[in-house]
Amino acid sequence: MNKLRSIAVIYASEGTGHRTAALALGEAFIARVPDGKVCCFDILDFIPHPLKIAVSQSYTAMARYAPFLWGLSYWGSDKPSHLTSLVTWAHDRLCRAYLPRVLHEIQKCGVQTIIFTHYFGAAPTARAMRGKMPIFCVDTDFESHSFQRSAEFSWSFCGSERAVRQRYCDGITNSSAAGIPIAQKYKNLPDKAAARDRLGLPQDKRIVLLSGGGIGAGPVFEAAKSLAADEDIFTAAICGNNKKLAARMNSYFIGKKNIRTEENFISNMQDYYAAADTAVIKPGGLSSSEALCAGIPILLTSPIPGQEELNLSYLTETGAALALRRSNNAAEEIRELLASDTAQKMSRIALKIAKPNAADTIIEKVNEICALLRSSEK
Repeated sequence: MNKLRSIAVIYASEGTGHRTAALALGEAFIARVPDGKVCCFDILDFIPHPLKIAVSQSYTAMARYAPFLWGLSYWGSDKPSHLTSLVTWAHDRLCRAYLPRVLHEIQKCGVQTIIFTHYFGAAPTARAMRGKMPIFCVDTDFESHSFQRSAEFSWSFCGSERAVRQRYCDGITNSSAAGIPIAQKYKNLPDKAAARDRLGLPQDKRIVLLSGGGIGAGPVFEAAKSLAADEDIFTAAICGNNKKLAARMNSYFIGKKNIRTEENFISNMQDYYAAADTAVIKPGGLSSSEALCAGIPILLTSPIPGQEELNLSYLTETGAALALRRSNNAAEEIRELLASDTAQKMSRIALKIAKPNAADTIIEKVNEICALLRSSEK
């Protein structure tokens, strides 16, 4: 039987996007194989807990309070350098010490293939399982870091054609621009009026979705101050898991009726995208991919140096988004945008480049490759 029935999806809890993408792939697999099995792991759970906390929280801390440090790390390790050698050495040591535990757990699950949404442990796993099990890599941004690009994978799924070209330049030809995997619910968004009713948002105002992503980074508070001053705009502000930001917002805007603050995980983000006239978001790969599905003009806030700079470049060059020039002038920039023909053009482009079926496309290709490999072994 050639049908793929069990997979493992592995992510790293560095930020929130890698986990979200992993869950989307698992969801797509179960939609395809209802009686199938998905084992989803955070690879950082297999290293000592203090080290896991240091790795996961260091990214969050840098993204919120010292993004330039993350930029130095990202760009410094994206090319041959002393930093690249150091990170590679540390990664290899950790993999030698703890990867056997990961592989043991995977073998206990009895899965037929493994999909990684983060580079940590991915290429070493592909080497260790060569000839035994196909291993796949999935990008969660529109371009890739050098650590994500390896010829060891059975296939690499890229966020865009740009990332395909990056791999081609590295001599990696087994890749495709499947898009960034997002949840099934973004395939069929509700209409605007229904979404606003569901959320209790006004039908007669411009609705702006303002978000700092899962970690609540970027100039959310500054943009919110500008937006809240315009009574014709209603702002739905998403603070993610940034409790300090949420507390500051709730305190400052107390009594303000044209702004709503949401914190923690939002299970119905699809309704917020569908209800909005525009989104002011940080250029994360997952949040941007979700917003594209709504076909709304996107304004991107100051990117975290590194992958978000590349995402901003991709989205603005395609014409689906604009960079927010000044967060403390957000209301005026939004009024100008929505009054122009540019907004309609951006919406059309957003829908054109959106890939709501990315997770399905990836699972279909994984199944195809696994079937071919099993057939060749007979």
